[in-house]
Parts: sequence; structure tokens; C-alpha cells
Amino acid sequence: MRNEFDAVKFAVACKIWRNMHDLTAHDMAELNAMAASTYSFVENGDRPPTMGEFSKLCKTMGFEAAFFFKTPEKSQNARN
Repeated sequence: MRNEFDAVKFAVACKIWRNMHDLTAHDMAELNAMAASTYSFVENGDRPPTMGEFSKLCKTMGFEAAFFFKTPEKSQNARN
């Protein structure tokens, strides 16, 4: 199994971080050199970010990229 990107978790984190720093969506887009509409789509969960967008936003917010990936759960029958 591979780890799966959690787009909902990422979108929520973007919105919370932005609000905690008293930024508008437009401000956040400018900080990350992206169109305001692009940022809005990502923050609203309308589409996942590209790798470039994801990297920029993680860096701006100070999050490790791995935080936004679901770790597959081991089967109860699986052995270590």
C-alpha cells in the first residue's frame, strides 16, 4: 500500500493557518506566487495542489509535507 495525500486535511490547514495569521486568500496567493483563484481552489478543496503549489504552501506554513499524507494501516493479520 502507498501513502495517500489527504487533500481535505491540507485545505483545512491552509485556511486555519491563513486565518491565524490574519491573511486574506489573496495575500496567501501572493506569498506563494500563485493566482488567487488557484489558491482559492486548493483551500476550498475544489482541486488538489500541484507538487509545486504544495511545496510552496508547506514551506510558507512551516509544515512537513509528510503531515498531509495518510499512512496506510497495517492489517491485523500482518506481521512486522
